[in-house]
Amino acid sequence: MNDNPDIPGFVRQFNPPFPVGIAGGAPALEYLQWPKDERPLVPLMVFIDRKGMIRAQYSGKDEKFFDDQQDQHIREQALKLLNERATPAKAKSKRPTK
Repeated sequence: MNDNPDIPGFVRQFNPPFPVGIAGGAPALEYLQWPKDERPLVPLMVFIDRKGMIRAQYSGKDEKFFDDQQDQHIREQALKLLNERATPAKAKSKRPTK
């Protein structure tokens, strides 16, 4: 949620294997379904599955997630999603065409 992001610089530096996009603060919080009466605390980390569904999110108030084992917590969440099987494409009908 950066008002002036350098997307090309980010991609050059980190070479992420996933799409990178931008959103202003209000649209991002709306996507996250963040309660309007709660102020988001940094850090704000969201885990999104292959279908684009939010599966977990943590903010600065989640002290147990961002403790001295945070690398392990992040790895566990990421591996949980990465190990899920991708939904296979529907098989095409094998009926002969006329």
